[in-house]
Amino acid sequence: MEAKTSGGQRVVVVHRGARDAYQVSAALARAGLLERLVTDLYWPGDRPWAVRVATALPSSAARLLRARHHPDLPSSLVRQTPVAGLTSYLLEKVNAAPFALRRGAIRWTDATLGRTAGRMASRTGSLLLSYSYYGYDAFQSYGQPGVLFQLHPHPLSVRRILERELADCPDCAASLRKEWELSLPPKDFERLTAESRMAKYFLVASSFTRQTLIENGAAPEAIRVIPYGVDLARFVPPAPNAGISAPLHLLFVGTINQRKGIKYLLEALRLLGGAPVDLTVCGRVVDDLSLFRPFGSQVRVRPSVSLPELLGAYHQADIFVFPSVAEGFGQVLLEALASGLPVLSTTHTAAPDLIVEGREGFIVEPRRPDLLASRIEWAIGHRAELGDMKIAARQRAEHFTWARFQTGVVDAVCGLVGKH
Repeated sequence: MEAKTSGGQRVVVVHRGARDAYQVSAALARAGLLERLVTDLYWPGDRPWAVRVATALPSSAARLLRARHHPDLPSSLVRQTPVAGLTSYLLEKVNAAPFALRRGAIRWTDATLGRTAGRMASRTGSLLLSYSYYGYDAFQSYGQPGVLFQLHPHPLSVRRILERELADCPDCAASLRKEWELSLPPKDFERLTAESRMAKYFLVASSFTRQTLIENGAAPEAIRVIPYGVDLARFVPPAPNAGISAPLHLLFVGTINQRKGIKYLLEALRLLGGAPVDLTVCGRVVDDLSLFRPFGSQVRVRPSVSLPELLGAYHQADIFVFPSVAEGFGQVLLEALASGLPVLSTTHTAAPDLIVEGREGFIVEPRRPDLLASRIEWAIGHRAELGDMKIAARQRAEHFTWARFQTGVVDAVCGLVGKH
């Protein structure tokens, strides 16, 4: 069923990669609102020849291709920039390539995508919906303000947060200096901050991101908060277990760096002393693993896990800890909740949008290992209540479906198109 918009106007969307699993463009396509998605590489899985190719490939290669496709997003509605896309994709995969070279290739691809989308939206009389990082070139080519999907918190707010981390955690400087908000050359950073000034309306996935936009001049009434969804069939609770094992099992999933607050989690373990608790850390290693050495067998680091291994990690844990200092959302929070795990996270993530304090988990201020430790200590001594929280966690996750997210996107865009 097609949504009604003012004058039948459609929308051009732009982003690189399989951002949000193409949920925004798929939602607009289903509603008859999508003019085009402009992206780097998209697998035409709805074409017969592509189906045959994917069938003939090894399963691992076929999965990579299918990840660049959505069944509700026809390839006829996608405009690709394959040269730019392949260049940045290959350089990202070559770890030996200098960081500045990889960064430059990504920014070149972003600019190419933005200009292509802006010109297309202008030529077709469409509304332009640009994800952040493409907005400057997109809106400039469009010639008027559009809609910005602010993917991460506002870059000026994030830079202030990361500069404080840099001062307080010099042993994590190598990873912090590679964060986009600290590593971009001045001209590129100015363009990134200009995106919010060039947009008229905003979509965000968390209230924290909304707060940072307002801090930097965006009108509160122009911002729509639409939390993401989760695959409730993939992420499920484990089979019921009558017993309570010791120690308390903590789980962290994400890039292993200080932006995710990993040192604060380790400091919380130190504050707990010899309490019966252990920690499993799953994710790509960025900071020096020597951070974990003093904790011995109490902390297990798993730098690379498959999806089945990740699901197993969720099932084996008692509580999910995600102490990020600057997060646009934190999809792992929803994955944990759907897996029946209470979450312990910060106000600088989507946790305040997802859970009620003390019911499905806990929300603390960032940079406070003492608060992390106090909540973990409570969980150690209240295992029965923690079991009730696990049930509540899954029930809460069931509110956050991708269908709900898609409906929110269509409703927001229809309202914005009417004002455009």
